[in-house]
Amino acid sequence: MSLRQLKTVDAPLIIKQTGFDGFYIDCEHGLFSIREVSDLCVAAAALELTALVRVHSVSVGALGPVLDAGAAGVIIPHVNNALEAAAAVRLCKYPPMGVRSMAALGPSSCYQKISTPQLIAQRDAAVMVIAMIETAEGVENADQISAVDGVDALMMGPMDLSLDMGIPGELRHPKICEAYLKALSAAKASDKHFIGGDSGGPSVAELLKNGARIILGGSDTAYFIQALTQANKNLRAEINQ
Repeated sequence: MSLRQLKTVDAPLIIKQTGFDGFYIDCEHGLFSIREVSDLCVAAAALELTALVRVHSVSVGALGPVLDAGAAGVIIPHVNNALEAAAAVRLCKYPPMGVRSMAALGPSSCYQKISTPQLIAQRDAAVMVIAMIETAEGVENADQISAVDGVDALMMGPMDLSLDMGIPGELRHPKICEAYLKALSAAKASDKHFIGGDSGGPSVAELLKNGARIILGGSDTAYFIQALTQANKNLRAEINQ
């Protein structure tokens, strides 16, 4: 699931109890400080949950701090081609593969005092880089994006994709479903993960049937509204009996 409102270390404890395997912190649309990001990532690690962060842009300032804060991976929005994907990978990996700056002791290394070569190998292997496909151009170039060394998964952004395709908000439109399946096929061809969910495109069952490996739930905001609406209905039904 994704987090936009929950920001304290209680959130991973709650998520663990509800049975999710992890979450991503939405720093593209949510308002999180780097302190809050680190608290959530450290708590997730202690609970053996996967904590990812969706950044707002591809830059040293956007990627470096969240990786140092302990994120298990980053979600890169609006990836349109292989060059953009490769640029993101370079900022997430240490030399010689990339240009990530070294912070030896910190949440990302669990404060282990190990040799620099060991640290590089450990962190480069552990950090997931997820490319979001959110435009028609990205869909067209899904094969090349997924083939980039260091990209671990493709993920769809159905709302922005619908806007780019001129079908705003039609998240189950045949064009959106076709785009999902094209990107899923591209991910499989490169032996990469595909992240699907129930927010748009084909059903979860169809995505799983076609090889999706990671399934994304909704946001904390959506779940709050759903649960509170039902609680209100239940309470009013009791009052009106």
